[in-house]
Amino acid sequence: MVQRIKRRTTEWWGDSGKESNRPNILSMIKNNTLDTRLAAMLWLLFDRGSSVIFASEEKSSGKTSMLSALIDFIPPNYQKSYVYGPKFESPEQEEGLTKTYLLTPGISDTHESNLWKSDVAKMLKWSNDGGPFGTTMYAGSPEHVIRVFSTSPLKVPNKALSKIGVIVIVDAISTGGRSVSRRVRELALVVPEKSGKPKLITLVGWEPDLDQYNFMDSQLAISNLSKHLNLDIDKLESEINRLRRRLEAWIAIGTSTTSEVRKAVNQYYINQ
Repeated sequence: MVQRIKRRTTEWWGDSGKESNRPNILSMIKNNTLDTRLAAMLWLLFDRGSSVIFASEEKSSGKTSMLSALIDFIPPNYQKSYVYGPKFESPEQEEGLTKTYLLTPGISDTHESNLWKSDVAKMLKWSNDGGPFGTTMYAGSPEHVIRVFSTSPLKVPNKALSKIGVIVIVDAISTGGRSVSRRVRELALVVPEKSGKPKLITLVGWEPDLDQYNFMDSQLAISNLSKHLNLDIDKLESEINRLRRRLEAWIAIGTSTTSEVRKAVNQYYINQ
């Protein structure tokens, strides 16, 4: 079930009629934006109801593309609610669904469809009780994201910052001429602290010289991610690998278009 609130723009991927142009995770794996393990981690985050912010300092870096590619991986027991700015309005729960996943175009003052100032705090307050959210924003690092939230004009309290969940930093890299490649520079977990700002734990980093992703396997990273996902620590790796194998199987049989990916994901959840 999809709910749309205050649809004032046709410029965002949430608008209907853009299905053929919407990117998908398998195409991002094929063009090396993601590898299968990182894609599986992102799927697991959405599957387990984590809030995720995709951020970059630059326009056209792939923030919205990556978020839009993952909306099909939100489990069917969630109502997907597209909430447009500039004012935040709490989504209404559809009958028969117990959870809501809120999707909003961005956090900035650059467009009326985005949320800004006090409406960002209202969204985080809703998330505290209502469910996870996915969005984008302009920031060059996880620390920059936290700084934007905690300083003027947003001034979000430290307690509310813990609802951010996971921050994904996306980069656009020139490969010569007009060619551009996109990579996830960092994936960081936002961990609540008893006092002060939340702690940031890097889970994935990109090594530009080798053009490969490094996955942090420290006990600190594994235990905090397991806790965040409400998943037994000894099941975390097997869950990531299970989803990874599923993605690899879809690629092997030629699943490629966005509609094919959506159908494959829907069938996956039906079979669970």
